[in-house]
Amino acid sequence: MDKTGITIDEVLEIPILRNARVLAGSQGLNRVVQFIDVMEVPDLKGWVKEGVLMLTTAYAIRDNPSELAGLIRVLDQGGGAALAIKPARFLKGIPQDALDASDETGLPLIEVPSEIPYTDITRPIMEQVLDRQAALLRRSEEVYKTLTTMVLQNSGIQAVSDNVAGLLRAPVAVIDNEGELIVSSPAGLAWDLSRTPLEWTINVDRRNVARLLVDKKELDEMELVGIEQARLVLALELMRNKIVADTEMRLRGNFIDELLTPPVPPRHEVEQRARKLGLNVEHLWEVAVIEGEWAAGEEELLTKRLEEEARIRRVSPHVEFRSNRAVLFLPSMEIKRVEDNRNRFNPWADTLEEWASDKLPGLTGSRIGQGGQKRLWEIYDSYNEARKALNVSRRIGQGRFVICYEEVEIYDLLGNAMEGPEFAELFNRKLGKLRQYDEEHNGDLMRIFLYYLESRGSLIDTSNRLFIHRNSVKYRLERIRDITGFDLNDPREQLVCQLCLIYYYMRVNPVE
Repeated sequence: MDKTGITIDEVLEIPILRNARVLAGSQGLNRVVQFIDVMEVPDLKGWVKEGVLMLTTAYAIRDNPSELAGLIRVLDQGGGAALAIKPARFLKGIPQDALDASDETGLPLIEVPSEIPYTDITRPIMEQVLDRQAALLRRSEEVYKTLTTMVLQNSGIQAVSDNVAGLLRAPVAVIDNEGELIVSSPAGLAWDLSRTPLEWTINVDRRNVARLLVDKKELDEMELVGIEQARLVLALELMRNKIVADTEMRLRGNFIDELLTPPVPPRHEVEQRARKLGLNVEHLWEVAVIEGEWAAGEEELLTKRLEEEARIRRVSPHVEFRSNRAVLFLPSMEIKRVEDNRNRFNPWADTLEEWASDKLPGLTGSRIGQGGQKRLWEIYDSYNEARKALNVSRRIGQGRFVICYEEVEIYDLLGNAMEGPEFAELFNRKLGKLRQYDEEHNGDLMRIFLYYLESRGSLIDTSNRLFIHRNSVKYRLERIRDITGFDLNDPREQLVCQLCLIYYYMRVNPVE
């Protein structure tokens, strides 16, 4: 409610109106009077103010009393409080259709004794209205002062919430736009679906960022004033929390940039600064680099999913978005005792694979390179491994969204070592015909051969990675045998061919 006043019931308790009678519309006696006006003309359209108590002698409609019903409807449509009439002098009686209109709209029709002057009515009513408004203003200032003092003293959002709950004498909660609980009073109160609380939005920088819930059927004027002040102060608290979080995120980002740019600060400095920024140095850290195009809003969705997973794992990760890459810094609790294995979570790589398989926005069609677990002061090594895993993925592909460096480390090492002309000669001698066949027929027999060797000769695993039927794999392997003349079951031949394929994809074949 934006304005305050007194109800029609309270108006009728004023001594000067003790002989006034409610003729109809008694169900609207809880309507609030904010102003008083006197009707001088029969046409009220466009002149009615919300909360007005209209006084009239009916002089303007003395020749056409049937217009009274229309006036009542106009008053009701404009949000009027009631119509007080002195009918004795100009009307012989109140028309029945006017009484019916009053009952229908719920706008009270009150008969006032003709001998009472208007000033004797308006003065005590407006005194009460102004007194009520002054009291509410004082209360508003008191509430605002109390709550803002708590914010300035950095009491915390829980203390502010507790104070609001005490003010309203009801449980309260603040939830975000996704329905996640930010704070509640009493703390930890479960806001389940069976509750039907009153609700108000909380805005920060012209954006709706949260909702204030109050577990109460209705609020009086004093409590509504408290609600408005509470919304303002909670917005200030949420804004401050956001500023703190953004600042901490920026400082974390700057710190991690230092860790990824050799020379890395000494271990003791890393530990000291990490603790101040909420990065747990007792955890093992691994880096995942996601390469792909990010549409509007997808960064926020990935960050939200990461935060949800972090709450489950009870860790504090970090994410940086750089051009077409997202770099995730993922901590895991170190398992030191056998009994801790009961609380062990799936590897982060499996979680990222699951997100990509579920087509989480931003991950669809992306490549993800995953480094190994390192201490925080060694995180550059994990980042470097994640980039190398991405490089191998681009050249070879692995049939998975996430490529862990430990799975492809041999490719990286051998690829860097295969610089001499000897490997080129070996490749041409062993697989030159197969490469020529692929180029002439736009085929992919070499990749099928590599996947077959990596799968230890399993037709099923090879077909799953290629998303083709096993009979198709079997047919193509026969074609490879015909072209190369190899015995594909010979372990020595398999080793030599696999090395040649690594050489081709890591040193010769252009990146996709």
